[in-house]
Formats: sequence, C-alpha cells, structure tokens
Amino acid sequence: MGRAPLRRALLAALALASFSAAAAEDAVKGRAVFRARCVQCHGEKADGHGPLAARFNPPPADISASKKSDDYMLQIVTLGGEALGRSGAMPEWGLELSGDEILDVVTYLRQVVNEKKARTVAAGGSR
Repeated sequence: MGRAPLRRALLAALALASFSAAAAEDAVKGRAVFRARCVQCHGEKADGHGPLAARFNPPPADISASKKSDDYMLQIVTLGGEALGRSGAMPEWGLELSGDEILDVVTYLRQVVNEKKARTVAAGGSR
C-alpha cells in the first residue's frame, strides 16, 4: 500500500475516532504506545525532555505545547520527521505501528495538549 492510500485510510479512521465513545480507551492505548516508543526522546510529559533528548539537534518537539492539527500529528507519526521537513531523527512509525496504534497515539497526544491548555487557562494564562 502506498503512502497516499494509507494516509487517506488513517485520516478517515481518525475522523471516526474523534466521534467515538471509545476515545478515552483509545487514549489509554495510545499512552501505552507512546510510553513504549516515544518517551525516550519526547519524555513522560511529551514535553521534549526525554532521557535521550540531549543527543539530538534539533531537540525533540515539545508535543504538549503543540498547536499542530491532528492531521499533522498523524502525518509526522506515520511518515517521520524528514517527510515533513523536520528532524530526520523522528522515525517513520508507519513502518512499525499499525494504523490503529498510530490513531491511538494521536488521540493520546491530543489529550495531552488539551489538558496542558486547560491547566494554563485555569492558572490564568492565555494559551
């Protein structure tokens, strides 16, 4: 399967997942995948401060403060950083993870971003 059909299939699945009552369960699954595959670089809080982060230039992204869309996150997780003009150190996880696993990770990351945004607003910030 080429990248374009895979991307369309994943985007369609993401759209359905966003309306799913199982989104919370998907985020739990996504957290498990994130912890297994992403924490070493992006850190437990998805803030870019993982144990290996200092080895990379540019450093891993602070996903928790990301303003990127779900579509962008889906693309970068699936295709890797280099495909989107970002760091080549970001793996092309679409080669190793299933479409469902990638969707679960994106669901989890959206939850992380939204929770950080809510904490910032509650603390009186404008973000």
